[in-house]
Amino acid sequence: MNSIDDLMDELAIRDLSHRYAMALDKNDVEVWRALFSQEIVFESGTSAPRELEDVVRIPEDQLKRYKKTLHSVTTQQVFLDGDKATGEVYCVAHHIYEDFHQNDRLPFDLSHNFLIRYDDDYVREDGRWVFARRRIITEARFVHQIIPAAT
Repeated sequence: MNSIDDLMDELAIRDLSHRYAMALDKNDVEVWRALFSQEIVFESGTSAPRELEDVVRIPEDQLKRYKKTLHSVTTQQVFLDGDKATGEVYCVAHHIYEDFHQNDRLPFDLSHNFLIRYDDDYVREDGRWVFARRRIITEARFVHQIIPAAT
């Protein structure tokens, strides 16, 4: 780190990853949209890279499949280069859904968990940091039966 400005930039980029997780989990489209550059390239698995109009629909699409999601950002490295930066972020993502035993009897809840590594490019636009490219790499997946909190 060379200066207080570098520390502030790194903090803003770290915050970007946390806002990403929370906006995704809450389906907060306004916050979600503001996290990305107009030229965002979003890559996941072997699918073709997505552009902004497809990226904006991700929270809604995800919450159609799951009762709830919880993305926990754990470890992050940021490498600054002026108004651009790169980074790597680790995340554990919990995707909660209902399943049934044989013959649709006895519903129970499961959490499909992903150990994720994000490979990111960031850019400063209009004085704020946004994602220019986000590549999602799933390192492992596992499923647990859970007991959700009473609501």
